[in-house]
Amino acid sequence: MSFFLQHPTLLGLLALAVLPPLVHLLSRAKPPVYEFSNIEFLRKVLRLTTRLRRPKDWLLLALRTLAIAALAAAFLGPLLLSDSAPLPGAKRSIVCVIDRSGSMSANEGAASRFDAACAEASRTLDSAKPELANVVWIDASPDAAFPEPGPNRDFLTDELSRARAHAEPDAIDAAFELAARQLAKAEGRKEIHVFSDFQASSWKDAAPHIASDVHLQMVPVATAAPDNVAVTSLIPLPASPVAGRPLLVQVRVTNHSPEPRRISLTLDAGGSRQSQSLDLPASGTAEAGFQVRCDASGLLPLSATIDSDSFSADDSRHAVVRVRESIRMGVVGDPASPAVLAFDRIAAALTWLDLIPVENLASPPPCDLLVVTAWQGESPESLRKLAAGSTAVIVFPSAASSSAIGELLAETGLNGDTPLAIESSEDGWEATPSAEHPAFALFRGGEFGNPVGGRFLQRMKLPTLATSKVLARYADAVPAMVASPDSPLMLVNLPIDPAQSTWPLQSSFLPALAEIILHLCPSGPNESFTAEPGEPLRWTAPADDLGTAPLLEGPDGQSLAIESSSTADGTTWSTSTAPGSGLYRWTVSGQPVHFTAVNFPESESALAPLPEPPAIAHGGSSASSQRRATPDDGLNLWPWLIALALGFLILEALLATPRRSPLSA
Repeated sequence: MSFFLQHPTLLGLLALAVLPPLVHLLSRAKPPVYEFSNIEFLRKVLRLTTRLRRPKDWLLLALRTLAIAALAAAFLGPLLLSDSAPLPGAKRSIVCVIDRSGSMSANEGAASRFDAACAEASRTLDSAKPELANVVWIDASPDAAFPEPGPNRDFLTDELSRARAHAEPDAIDAAFELAARQLAKAEGRKEIHVFSDFQASSWKDAAPHIASDVHLQMVPVATAAPDNVAVTSLIPLPASPVAGRPLLVQVRVTNHSPEPRRISLTLDAGGSRQSQSLDLPASGTAEAGFQVRCDASGLLPLSATIDSDSFSADDSRHAVVRVRESIRMGVVGDPASPAVLAFDRIAAALTWLDLIPVENLASPPPCDLLVVTAWQGESPESLRKLAAGSTAVIVFPSAASSSAIGELLAETGLNGDTPLAIESSEDGWEATPSAEHPAFALFRGGEFGNPVGGRFLQRMKLPTLATSKVLARYADAVPAMVASPDSPLMLVNLPIDPAQSTWPLQSSFLPALAEIILHLCPSGPNESFTAEPGEPLRWTAPADDLGTAPLLEGPDGQSLAIESSSTADGTTWSTSTAPGSGLYRWTVSGQPVHFTAVNFPESESALAPLPEPPAIAHGGSSASSQRRATPDDGLNLWPWLIALALGFLILEALLATPRRSPLSA
């Protein structure tokens, strides 16, 4: 602690403290007049009126002197400062780091957490009056009000009054790095003031660092976690359905309150609405499934909404699917082979599947799915390029392809010089699904059987794979169905020749292949219906497909400003800023041609703050001495001095009050 005088030029006022002793010594009091016949009483009266003779007068003198000294000292503006507090008049540079992520829009009383943070930051700038100041925002892409700290505090105050919270996650470490760069060239005292709700789910894993010469102050603006229920997931299965087929929409709702809740969940699928009641456990989740029939091809927007609560930003979630008229499936192989004939029967049973014979694997026709039966190991790199584009690939290996499987799956552990063995068994092997792939969601209840049921008499003895995802295994753990982790490419180590397996005879065979095809096929090239919170909206359309410029409508029906740019794929339309969460429509001549869904970040729905602001690594160690409260500008002592002076004067008045003399009775 240190002691500081804010007005040292008034130090001479302390000389006033000598006035009471001087007045006390120099003043002459006129004795009261009494009429007595005895002169002895007059001598006694004179002794009583003589100054500086009794202890009672010493006490009055001390009280009067202390009162004047306390009043004079109050004018000096004494200030008691902590060791980390700045000295008045010292050069200061302050960067206010303000959290404006999604959770900051929650209300704390009559105002939101974000409004409280901006108000606290404004008060800090007004009271500290730093020579240089700036504001850094914590959101998905942290940025600053000024390129570097500047003296214009009024501009920053206006920015704080106009700012709004964003429906974005928070990049905490990046915001601290930006604040540190802002102060790198600053002179004098450097300070970072952090204003946040210190949301537990975001800040518990944050690990920012600050330099040892930077003073850090953490200002929490959240005291409690309001009850909140959020729609946290909406998944259409399959992601690219076909007309005439049902679409399963899975919705997950999370309860962030300590009490169980019963809510109403509504799904809007292109204007068709259906609702379910959902019971949520305390601090738990629940899922609901909706069956949606896709009657026609085209775009189908989906929105799941729950009853509004105190935090409405996450009460809905959106998705968009493109319903296809059909899927074009190219099949490579001998037209008379059992495998190709099996896919002929599959295409005949599925009206939405168009089969295209492929004679040359080196130059396949445009198709959504390419099935290679009895693959001989040719062109593995070409198959990978197809899968990386807009064509899904399913490969059934043969003995001749064993040395090329490692290159096909990009498995460096499979040495192409050592061919994989093909083994047979008279009793055969059984296989079961081993991964939570969405293609097997239909079979999880057990009513449709095992999607890879039957007995298999021949297989390739694949080893354990390092990077590929195993979707099904044999009973002895040999991979039976393998998917590439980064593209729609699948290796099926399950023969479909009736002479080698009973799988095609199972009732689950046709729905299993149908689900695999539907979930494996990509939705289309350069087609995305979602945008991450915090990024501008973009849509690319071929230039010759539009007769006029499109319009972008927000969830409230208002048009948003967009601008165009030419790209190799066509004309790209985009917004200049990141809009809030919701479902956005791109229209041409009043008709929707594209949708973009922006969803509230799931991580921002848990509103519970940390019990106290986190400890931040400070100069290579934990900042145990940093203050985690309202900024300390020192303790002004002048109010206490005035109160002390008044106390002395009151006590002096009580002691100086004359008592009734018995001689006057």
